[in-house]
Amino acid sequence: MANTFKRSTTCLLVSLTLLLGGCANTGSSLLSGTKPDPRLTSGEQSQLFSSSAAQGCGMGALAGAGLGALTGALAGNGKKALVGAAVGGAAGCAAGVAANYYLDNLKKDYATTADRLQAMDKDINKDTADIAKTTAAMKAVIHDNSATLTQISIQKDKAGFDKASAKKELAQVDANVSVMKDKIKVMKEKSDGYKVAIGGQTTNNANDKAQLAKLKTEYNDLNNQITVLESETDGLYSQRQAISLG
Repeated sequence: MANTFKRSTTCLLVSLTLLLGGCANTGSSLLSGTKPDPRLTSGEQSQLFSSSAAQGCGMGALAGAGLGALTGALAGNGKKALVGAAVGGAAGCAAGVAANYYLDNLKKDYATTADRLQAMDKDINKDTADIAKTTAAMKAVIHDNSATLTQISIQKDKAGFDKASAKKELAQVDANVSVMKDKIKVMKEKSDGYKVAIGGQTTNNANDKAQLAKLKTEYNDLNNQITVLESETDGLYSQRQAISLG
């Protein structure tokens, strides 16, 4: 019986490894279908805001599950191994998506408040510039997709309407919206990290206080850009949802 539990535990861990590894590496490619507009995924855009903290949850859960299961397995108790996997996985996931992940890294990498503030300034400015680039690409796609949806809405009840072609166009819009929502999710995760990190700084001199005030302004500007982009993406999504071809 003990050997059976050990084999079950091993199979569980191997399955988790393959599943989570596939999710982290392929993302939405697990779902077959229409490819999104290359303006959203090719060149520089393929790297911008393409990694979510949800992946950290997955890998953290895997590591936690593995340690929990291993503890039980080494003790010769299959039931404890499976319970350990569940408990360890939950702890790993919590650690992977904690809102203070960015602050923790700052504390680890920089010893002084001044150095942390300088590092945040650099990171926020980089993300602000990257958001501007992503916004330009996304707005171009949103503009074109909105025009396509408007045309379909006007033509769909008329004689001679090409329903098959329209379905392909709608699938393209769906793929684009999915990519844009994923990118915005990553942007918001980064924004949450900055918010926690800024709130976690203690300033004791005039220079640090001035730098922190500057960071708060920069953070608000970045967050506002994300909010506007999310609103425009949601608008396209709502326009798409209003169209049904039966």
